[in-house]
Amino acid sequence: MVRSYRCIFLSLSLLFTPYLPAFAGSDWTQPTPEQLKMTSDPAAPGADAVYLFVEDKVDDEHHFESFYAQIKVLTEKGKEELSEIELPIYASGFVGRYLQATGSEAGIEGRTIEPDGTVVPFTGRPYEKEVVKLNGLTFKEKVFSLPDVQVGSILEYRWTFNYGQYSLNPPDWSVQRRFFVHKAHYHFTPTGFGLVNTHDALGQGGMAANLLYYKWLPKDAKTEVLRSGDGSLTSYDLTVENIPAIPDEAFLPPLSSFSYRVRFYYSPAGNEKEFWHQEGGAWSKLVNRFADPSGGIRAAVAQIVAPGDGDDQKLEKIYAAVMSVENTDFTREHSEAENRAEGLKTKTAADIWTDKRGSGEQITELFIAMARAAGLKAYAMAITDRSDAMMNPAILDWTQLTDEIAIVNVDGKDEYFDPGERDCEFGKLDWIHTQMLGIRQTDNGTEQATAPPGSYTDNETFRKATLTVAADGTVQGQIVVTMKGVEALRWRQRALRGDAEAANKDFEKAMQARVPDGVQVKMDGFDGLTDYTTNLVATLEVSGSMRTKTGKRVFLPASFFEANVKPPFAAQKRENPIDMRYPFAEQDQVAVTLGPGLKLENLPTGAAIPLAKGGAYKTVYSQTGDGYTAVRLLALGNTIFKQDDYSMLRTFFQSGAAQDQQQVVLDRQ
Repeated sequence: MVRSYRCIFLSLSLLFTPYLPAFAGSDWTQPTPEQLKMTSDPAAPGADAVYLFVEDKVDDEHHFESFYAQIKVLTEKGKEELSEIELPIYASGFVGRYLQATGSEAGIEGRTIEPDGTVVPFTGRPYEKEVVKLNGLTFKEKVFSLPDVQVGSILEYRWTFNYGQYSLNPPDWSVQRRFFVHKAHYHFTPTGFGLVNTHDALGQGGMAANLLYYKWLPKDAKTEVLRSGDGSLTSYDLTVENIPAIPDEAFLPPLSSFSYRVRFYYSPAGNEKEFWHQEGGAWSKLVNRFADPSGGIRAAVAQIVAPGDGDDQKLEKIYAAVMSVENTDFTREHSEAENRAEGLKTKTAADIWTDKRGSGEQITELFIAMARAAGLKAYAMAITDRSDAMMNPAILDWTQLTDEIAIVNVDGKDEYFDPGERDCEFGKLDWIHTQMLGIRQTDNGTEQATAPPGSYTDNETFRKATLTVAADGTVQGQIVVTMKGVEALRWRQRALRGDAEAANKDFEKAMQARVPDGVQVKMDGFDGLTDYTTNLVATLEVSGSMRTKTGKRVFLPASFFEANVKPPFAAQKRENPIDMRYPFAEQDQVAVTLGPGLKLENLPTGAAIPLAKGGAYKTVYSQTGDGYTAVRLLALGNTIFKQDDYSMLRTFFQSGAAQDQQQVVLDRQ
């Protein structure tokens, strides 16, 4: 299975001397008078807050991590963002990181220093907040709030984790953070067990038998390898200064894929090729064991497909069958106690089919098992979630691969499926799994492969408004929105994670944000919300007013659905690549009937705007007998753009937005 945890177990036969680090009492780093008076930071103009100092120390020899931060709050937004301090995620039910009980508060100390130097100590208690459930583990984080935080305050806190003498926790140093960092110090002491001298042997990092690291740092930053007198490795040390904040730009690729960081990990492999071969082989064996087309699976498939079905027919029927299984990624994961009470034991795909319940990963492997039972060549592919990260082969860490998709060879061609994404359309991938590098099964083992991109024809949205405008500017009518692909999947999964009523309200709110000021929309409901084989259709009623009146003239927005939509790229410059998530096509059609006393005076001129790298915008306006129609088309075929493409992309969207803001002129008789 795709593993999603970082701590590594040591053999229980290994014994380490317990070591319990403690805080140095009230020995804090005292801010300077200049830092107390600071109202802005010339090193980070416009910053909401800055880190004055950060220190992170991990000791795998004694199994603890300590962290310290000193932060200056500069704006109200910074105050709001720092209202809660989040500690790293740990897993409940897994031997991993636990807060060490030292000092006054279970491993956490903190204080707020006001601009006048008054110190307010932290005396509260942290609380746990569940982040996600995955593969039987409940991932949580501890959250606490420092007292009396004001604009101008300096926040100081530190914590220590003792993660157990039989666990290792190689660090992932986030050198680049959400705020500018004036200075930071990082130190890592690996376990001495089984490690030998380091040498530069892998990518951008070094290797110590089974300890490796990957780094992406500014040119002047260097990870220093510290050695004992006999030349053996003792620890790694890094000091950095003046690190810019993580970019805050629209449509960024996954931040973890390009922000400054150093990531350590233990590995039995000595090089990239060996690692992915070994880990891929071990993962593939687990998949094959779980997705075994056993007698139970074969019997189920015999009831699902007919003898005369072609391969595509078989797959479509099997896909529909596994989609009927409860996907606990979108409902809720059942506890082991609940499963035991119901007599459920999940060991293979056959158990998932019998129980009619499983995680997305398990349902994907059930689909693979059934496809194999139907006589087809079916394979698993381990992949990342593109909304969160991208696989970097130079980082020899399998935990990069968090998801699974399925590949089935039909008539000599590989077809891709995403049954673990509840309600994903047959033969399509959710956008988060497109264009992603991963590891796939083959007839001869495993290999690196890239999932195919989506197509704009896969993701279409058609918005149609039929409106009547009276002489006083009031409007009545109806909106029908038809969706397929990503947008349909998004709203179906929104309903799964909540309910249909909540999805209705959210969709109504989203449409209300698009239409002209003064217009109200009311959601009637969705059609096809629980049927992924059909288009998803939303119907809304329209009322209110959308006119601007000047003398005898009445002005209406030419683009009804884009009246309040801002173009995606406002900044003139761009520092990073652009990820538009998924290709799409959208068409808006607005038919307006003019009531008595109104006459059409002028329609905007239509426009056609091409995007050199796979995009198009077009508007067409037509007069009818008693009104007019407006048609708007927008299509984007590519999703990934280089920084150098930004000016072209920005001009395309800005030009389209300018067309959207034109007006229809009416004459009041």
